[in-house]
Amino acid sequence: MRANETKQILGGVAVAALLILPTLAHAGPMAPPAPPAPPAAVGPVFVAEHGGWVTRPRRNFAVHSVRVDDLVGTLRVAVGGSGPATLEIAGIKSRVDQLDVRQDGDTLRIAGTHTNSVWDWHDWFNFSVHDRVQPKNLQVKLVVPRGTALRIDGMIGDAEIGDTRGPLHFEAAASTAKIGRVGKAKLAMAGSGKIDVIEVDGPLKLEIAGSGKITVGRSGAVDADVAGAGDARLGDINGGLKLDIAGSGDVAAASVNGPVKVSIAGSGSIKIGKGQADPLHVSIMGSGNFDFGGNAVDPHLSALGSGRVRLKSYTGHMSSSGSINVKVGDKTVSTGDDDEF
Repeated sequence: MRANETKQILGGVAVAALLILPTLAHAGPMAPPAPPAPPAAVGPVFVAEHGGWVTRPRRNFAVHSVRVDDLVGTLRVAVGGSGPATLEIAGIKSRVDQLDVRQDGDTLRIAGTHTNSVWDWHDWFNFSVHDRVQPKNLQVKLVVPRGTALRIDGMIGDAEIGDTRGPLHFEAAASTAKIGRVGKAKLAMAGSGKIDVIEVDGPLKLEIAGSGKITVGRSGAVDADVAGAGDARLGDINGGLKLDIAGSGDVAAASVNGPVKVSIAGSGSIKIGKGQADPLHVSIMGSGNFDFGGNAVDPHLSALGSGRVRLKSYTGHMSSSGSINVKVGDKTVSTGDDDEF
């Protein structure tokens, strides 16, 4: 290329630069791209957060009872006015979609699916599946009228239930539950966990299998079964106590008034602070202990092993059989077989 041609090209470039640069200087910085539009609603489910978290719209149900089955999640039950029950569900979309909600006559039914991947051996090493079925990934919130009957079976996860004053059936495999004042109740814990109940206005049925702990305030008559290393703490019992312990369970009650019938197989322990056991029947097989700080009427005591019974006092006729150590107050009154007093 000749020198004069090169000079012409460079001159053209310089002229173009002089024309373009002033325009760019007055144009200002380039505007950032517009943010993407929010995701649109898909059917009745709305995306609320990142990671597939969804919230279903609140629904109303004119019912007098609620049944919850096989829920792996968190459950909140509050008490509202006299209007319909309301339900809100939130969680990871796959978990929310698996929940079956329907009204069956006078009952609202909420059920988890039976295809729980936690128990499927095909998914034992699929950790993403197990992350999805954690209780924190599904939240169920209910508001019910006072007096509503609740039945909850197969619960895994935390639960809070207010002062419903209605009948309650609560069975959990692993749960930390806080419950207010309810009517007659059945409480069952299979595995580990803790259930706290302020008050039961009526009879109470207790079942503990494993190492769970149940604490209840005042209640009516109690029928309890404890297997394993379970622990029960009860308040004042009005109406009597029927209790069976198999293993090393530990049961304590503030007081009992009414008939008392207890059976211990193993090293379990029962302690009752005060009251009137009318009548009292105690059977011990093993090294269990029964301690009653009240008055026993016509106590009948039997044991096989190294069991121990202590009574503060008794009235009527006392009989004992087997190898049993019996104390009334601080005085040992029987250590032999077939004694009568």
